[in-house]
Amino acid sequence: MWGVPMTRQTSATTVLIFACLFLQSCSGVPGGGCTANCGGGNASISLVLTATPPSPTAQLSIQAFTATIAGITLTPATGAAVNVTLNSSAYIADFNRVTSDSTVLAAQVSVPAGNYTQVMITFSAPRVTFCTQANPGVPGCAAGTLQSITGAAGTATISTSLSIAANQQSGIALNANIGNALTLNGQTVTAVNLGAADIFSATALPPSSTLTDLASGELSHVDDVMGLVTSVSGSTLTIQTSTRGNITATANSSTQFSADCTLLGFAVDFTCVKANTIAIVDALLNADGTLTLVFYQPLPSALFTGDLLEGVVTSVPNSVTGQFTVVVTDSVFAASGSLLSGQLHLGDQIVVTLNSPNPFQIVSKGLQIPTGSTFQNSTSVADILPGQTVAVAVSAFTAQSGTTPGTASSQNLALRFTRFTAVMSTATSPQFNATTFPSFFGITTSQLFQTTSGRLSLDGVSGLTSIPGGGTFSTTALYVGPPVAPTFSALSVRAH
Repeated sequence: MWGVPMTRQTSATTVLIFACLFLQSCSGVPGGGCTANCGGGNASISLVLTATPPSPTAQLSIQAFTATIAGITLTPATGAAVNVTLNSSAYIADFNRVTSDSTVLAAQVSVPAGNYTQVMITFSAPRVTFCTQANPGVPGCAAGTLQSITGAAGTATISTSLSIAANQQSGIALNANIGNALTLNGQTVTAVNLGAADIFSATALPPSSTLTDLASGELSHVDDVMGLVTSVSGSTLTIQTSTRGNITATANSSTQFSADCTLLGFAVDFTCVKANTIAIVDALLNADGTLTLVFYQPLPSALFTGDLLEGVVTSVPNSVTGQFTVVVTDSVFAASGSLLSGQLHLGDQIVVTLNSPNPFQIVSKGLQIPTGSTFQNSTSVADILPGQTVAVAVSAFTAQSGTTPGTASSQNLALRFTRFTAVMSTATSPQFNATTFPSFFGITTSQLFQTTSGRLSLDGVSGLTSIPGGGTFSTTALYVGPPVAPTFSALSVRAH
């Protein structure tokens, strides 16, 4: 089992009123802007991206919803607009991912103090990959229904009353309402329009204490960031993602390191962090724009030999051919001679062939995993389920061409986290029950979820039991079973 811990640890227009986020820095009235100590100087802001999913009762099977965020501009009441420097010049947003996790759009951005009346988001290449499954209880996408639909580039404008004082450190969460961007015919997505009304909104960070488990001085969880470790210095690492730029995080005395470090011959401390290896990190975005390392997970050595693709399984695997189809949700490119760089995109359909596979792994990242999983140490694709997300070390690759899926060959595969939305049945802790899963999972009954003390991130509530029965939530979870129970082990839960 990989990941056991050794230590704890257009336009869319929405009226938004920001009071002074740090009252000691400025004074003013709601909506009226600062009236003292606001002139001149600069402030620091950080931005994260989140999303609100369509209702799970719609029974949609959306595997990926992506767009390039080309720019974010703040418009002041007077003076020139301010362009926010994004974490990547080609930032690929995955709106499915941010229904349960948050990703960093920008950190420690210096902006002039003053009153801002608009936030404008410029985007391009929106793309939704989805399928249908009209027969409840049948796992996998219905034959011939897996497809992608694209939309137009454009802008979305959020009307705000944002007061930023000199030397202030604050954060903003930009949220995309996925359901409002889609035109549906039953389970089929017929159009996507990110420039439609009421798509984007903004809220101040940190959230109210009743809506988060964050401590004072923390703005947001930034969980499950996978990439290539490019720099290690002191207690600080930099990890390079393939679509969202670099994340730099610093460890402290509470940082947890996976026990898997010992399997690689390293100590279970920061000396486990090695440059030019693939790793996964959980972090916290602080008010000053820095990130604190919460958990460090190296990947099994068989998975960091070069290119890696991650995708959600959409088909029942073929035990004769050793093949199954995934929709790409993440990737890591080899530092040199990459087969995937420039050829693989989020939302692509890839037919994976396992050739003489090595035993499958579960990258648990310190979560409690129910025993008896048929996936762990299996070498048969029959033990892979639609709805599971897997990481695949790629040895051969052909890119998707038009509607023809790409292909990838591999010997090494590991279970990773699936992001989906469901309905709470009974919110107890450390285990809870939920229903109404995406239709291609083929699950029609209530399923049990496991949580792990010290390894659960919450958003929208301060405690898991605050989610009401019948409430909608999104989760980042390992889909381990059936036949074992609990079926899922959750890393993060966001109530909507």
